[in-house]
Amino acid sequence: MLQRLLIHKFGILPDDIQQRLQTATLAQLETWSLNILDASDLNSVFTD
Repeated sequence: MLQRLLIHKFGILPDDIQQRLQTATLAQLETWSLNILDASDLNSVFTD
């Protein structure tokens, strides 16, 4: 679901971001899912 939201907001995802999503822990996915609400760019989503 997070991947779909990221694509909707930011467009096609780079390979490294897709890999990061596939190997993420549940805690990371939860954090990133909240970060997407305020992120103005893709890199802002992945700050912990």
